[in-house]
Amino acid sequence: MNTKELLGLKVKEYRKQRKITQEKLAEIIGVDNGYISKLEVGQNFPSISTLGKIADALGVELYELFHFTKENDKDFKDEIIAIYDKLNKEKQYTLYRVAKAME
Repeated sequence: MNTKELLGLKVKEYRKQRKITQEKLAEIIGVDNGYISKLEVGQNFPSISTLGKIADALGVELYELFHFTKENDKDFKDEIIAIYDKLNKEKQYTLYRVAKAME
């Protein structure tokens, strides 16, 4: 993944943690709705001024938007268990089959 994509994922992560919609974030920082969508998938790269507004709106320091965890270093076990617990039995079985196929 390139820096634009990683930044987009980080913005999306913080936005979802704070339960802010793309539309609301766009409104807060003064851009159109499509801008946030494109940012989150790595198609837009904001100016330093816009980055500052995004950080303020999300309640984080600017540098935190660029603190990327290497996917190899992240432990996904707890996250997978949390996702599994939220699924109904049918979807749990589907997740199980996918995981089993990857062994």
